[in-house]
Amino acid sequence: MAPKPPRFTSDVYDSFPDDDKVKIVQLQAAGLSYSGVGDRHVVIQWYNATNVTQLIQLSGNPGNYAFYSPWGRSEPAFKLNDTFYTLGEFTRAQRDIILVLADAVRFEKSSTVNSCRTWTRDLLEAMVQDGLLSQEIFDKIDQEVPLLKRRPEV
Repeated sequence: MAPKPPRFTSDVYDSFPDDDKVKIVQLQAAGLSYSGVGDRHVVIQWYNATNVTQLIQLSGNPGNYAFYSPWGRSEPAFKLNDTFYTLGEFTRAQRDIILVLADAVRFEKSSTVNSCRTWTRDLLEAMVQDGLLSQEIFDKIDQEVPLLKRRPEV
């Protein structure tokens, strides 16, 4: 998949693009647990190089969301204060399908009721429907993160 123009000054995707290796894809959830108060950012990622991760996420905050993909982050993905869930090992073709599914997930840029956890839930559900993710892994992430169900916009 051809990269889109960078949107972040820290974007290193052009220097470290995806390759044809089979890679472990993970969901990273901010924090070691969720208190139920406020939001909890989530991102789907895999390594394109040592200490360079490719990210799939809904960026922004309530009222100002955007989807930029693909983009890379030049820093370790492992953070002691975050929780990681392995989605599985994926070929390049499968990762490209994930990017296509992510691009198809609808979101309202100005939403104040649906967040990145809602968007990610929709993406993971699409991955389950496409046979890329097991229902068991989805259910574990849905319960533990937790993911949010889409609500009507106000």
